[in-house]
Amino acid sequence: MLLSLFYSVVFFLQAILTPGANKIDGKHVKVVHAKITRVAFLDSIICESSTLVKPDNDFDLYYTLNDSGSKPELFAVNEKGELLDSMTIPNAQNKDWEELVYYKDNYQNPFFVIGDMGNNRNKRKDLCLYEYNLNKNATTVHPFSYIDQKQFPPIKDSLDFDCEAFFRRDSSYYFISKNRGKGPVKLYQLGQDTSDHQASVKQTIRFKGMANGCSVYRDEKSGAEKIAMILYGRIFLFHIIDSANGISLTPYGVIKFPSAGQSEGICWHNERELRATNERGKLFKIVLKK
Repeated sequence: MLLSLFYSVVFFLQAILTPGANKIDGKHVKVVHAKITRVAFLDSIICESSTLVKPDNDFDLYYTLNDSGSKPELFAVNEKGELLDSMTIPNAQNKDWEELVYYKDNYQNPFFVIGDMGNNRNKRKDLCLYEYNLNKNATTVHPFSYIDQKQFPPIKDSLDFDCEAFFRRDSSYYFISKNRGKGPVKLYQLGQDTSDHQASVKQTIRFKGMANGCSVYRDEKSGAEKIAMILYGRIFLFHIIDSANGISLTPYGVIKFPSAGQSEGICWHNERELRATNERGKLFKIVLKK
């Protein structure tokens, strides 16, 4: 109880007192006001929710997973936090699972992609994505590395090879670095069919804080895409723009989220609503105000 209160206070102060907390690349970002409500606690089997995915907007169904050292399992819950199902991922090990992506291929076969990419000390040489085919109950392992990492670990000022947020677009995976060094946040691209399995830098972004998770929303009519990136105490909003370098993230808003605690899971519910989870088991509803 006291520890939970301590962390709540720390994240609240970080959200409102950190100088430049609402700046990206040196420019202030517009505050997007939102109504934030805790709607449930997750089932106790989910002891450290590290991600949140909603595969279908028409169903009250979310998937999450536990953080490092847990069993290689995914959990299905509803908006009441009730456990609906669990599945063990074959041919997989949870060294430090951080993020989860759901997609369907051109034949409408469903897949989950799990990022075993937690790398707090920047020492790991076994980073990978687990691509799980739900129809075949089979897992493909995609090992990868960062093309610009030469030391394991690098010097203290360059501890920026951790990642807890990634997304899939046009058969590529994009990683958003979680920095503990002094450099900018990096957006990496990893081609799904890449033979050398190296992620390359496509964009650098400067902001204070660490990216803990993300979620992409695509407007079915216009094709426009946006991404919500959750940090401790706030959520940054970006437009995804096609560029000569592939894509770029252009900031357009920030949601203040002082009650978040150690939140790492986030997903879009619809165009104006998000859901988020933290590692204490809380499930939040976030409604953006017009």
